[in-house]
Amino acid sequence: MKILIASDSYKQINGVSNSVNLLVQGLRDRGHEVKVLSLSLDRKSYKEGDDYFIASHDALIYPEARISVAVWDELIDELAAWKPDIAHIQTEFSAKWLAMKVIKKCGIPYVMTFHTNYEEYFKSKKINASLARGIIKNFDRIVYDKADTLIVPSYKIRELVEIYKVKCPVVVIPTGIELTEHPKSAGDKARLLESFGVKDNGKVLVSVSRISKEKNIDELIDYMPALLKEDPAVSLLIVGGGPHLDKLKEKAEKLGLSESVRFTGMIPKEEVYRYYQLGDIFVCASTFETQGLTYVEALANALPLVCREDKCLIDIIGQGENGFTYTDNAGFVRHILTILDDRALHQRMAEESVRKSLAFSKDVFVAAVEQLYTDVIAKRASGEPEQSEE
Repeated sequence: MKILIASDSYKQINGVSNSVNLLVQGLRDRGHEVKVLSLSLDRKSYKEGDDYFIASHDALIYPEARISVAVWDELIDELAAWKPDIAHIQTEFSAKWLAMKVIKKCGIPYVMTFHTNYEEYFKSKKINASLARGIIKNFDRIVYDKADTLIVPSYKIRELVEIYKVKCPVVVIPTGIELTEHPKSAGDKARLLESFGVKDNGKVLVSVSRISKEKNIDELIDYMPALLKEDPAVSLLIVGGGPHLDKLKEKAEKLGLSESVRFTGMIPKEEVYRYYQLGDIFVCASTFETQGLTYVEALANALPLVCREDKCLIDIIGQGENGFTYTDNAGFVRHILTILDDRALHQRMAEESVRKSLAFSKDVFVAAVEQLYTDVIAKRASGEPEQSEE
């Protein structure tokens, strides 16, 4: 197949970019001809092999977000002349508008992926919930309705788009990850923990994410005093960088937690697995995730999980099997202590996490998307009316 993939975020360090990168590489490995349409990080258009980057500007609304105001670009004409069989749009914004020029000119079907729950993002900015839902509901219907199929990464998001009354067919395909076995070294773990002032005592909680307000990492820090009252030896290691990092450091200092809550800052993507392995339990307080690849990465790194209750965790956490979900401070503390105080339970949960991770492998993910493309192309060829975006 000749596949055009469009994304505002490509070859960057964030969840959407990781998903797109994985899909592109997986499809290319399977012998498909894949071209990517994305945004450059400056005001110049260029291409690198089969990756096309269109001139863009800082969008200002969110760190690292870009927007293109290009009405025409010769690279768009080049992509149209290539005549792809199908397009897969991974954004609601600039790269979508640009890809639609190719889609309309070539008369091809297209699918989209829902990556970001903007309703939760607006809530994190303290925008009225009913107002946020009204805005996003209408926005999503305009953006998604005309697609041949909408891919959502979890049943949580399928339920949401049903509430929004999105008209196009919807299919659940969880994003996968590379299930690479990484060597573990107790000596390396101890040395790395020591570099952050954390003791290798079997009581390290690890949080891995972009450090932004909507990830709700504040809650993890707020819950630490109650946990430390029960077990002063527990540490929380917060892994990642982002715009909310300094605020979290200030909070930890004000609460007198500087010795118990440590921050790594930004970590190179290829090194992140080492930081999962520093933890004994993976913790997360976010309800912002559409699927949450960090959950899956935690599974693959044999970690029990203790996370705030959220519908996207239905296929991730088996309550009492490989971790727990919590709804309040008391539940968080209780579940952490239950796992830390029973090493046999911890081991069983770690093994179950690895087993669960197999359902989220790169091969499973890419094969499911590949089959969807085949089905959508066949459906269009059967003579059913074309979707259009008028």
